[in-house]
Amino acid sequence: MTKFEQKMKINRKDLKWFIKNIRYHSDGKEITDEELVDELASYMETNPRCIDMDGVSNPGRFNYSTVGYGVFSLFGEKYRMGRIEIFDSEDDSGYAVSEGIYTMPHIAANQFEDFIQSLETDLPINIEIGSHEWCEKECAKSLGFETPEEMRDPEKIKAYQRKKNDIYAKERGYKDWDDLMANSKFAPKKKED
Repeated sequence: MTKFEQKMKINRKDLKWFIKNIRYHSDGKEITDEELVDELASYMETNPRCIDMDGVSNPGRFNYSTVGYGVFSLFGEKYRMGRIEIFDSEDDSGYAVSEGIYTMPHIAANQFEDFIQSLETDLPINIEIGSHEWCEKECAKSLGFETPEEMRDPEKIKAYQRKKNDIYAKERGYKDWDDLMANSKFAPKKKED
């Protein structure tokens, strides 16, 4: 019979923030292990939020991390992309043993990344849903393009950015982007005779 161990769940992001804070306030002097332990223990005793009372930690052989990267195209207006890396505690290389990609709307990206990074399993996972092409198609439609290919067309991109800039300028009381730029402190100065 296999014994299933449950351990207390620590809010790692909270502790990571606090440790950075300790280092920041050390003014560059090296902190001894004893000082760090003392500061950390005091913090944990007075800040119950660093312990997730409803969560449990089930240490597993496999853990997961996300490596996000920006999308330098109009696709980045709606989506964030990244890579999920799988690490195996039985592999001594220090490198991920496998990886996959994700394409996530901005509104859900943080939740998804937090979820993936919180996982630890005894067996590896596999997730296959949606497609990058589907995400591109829906992104194009939401931005007012007929096809995803239009999001890569330099002239269409220029027209899209112009329209977006005009909307921004009108919200600030200008006729259009040119009017805003002409009246901006960053506009080129006119030469006086």
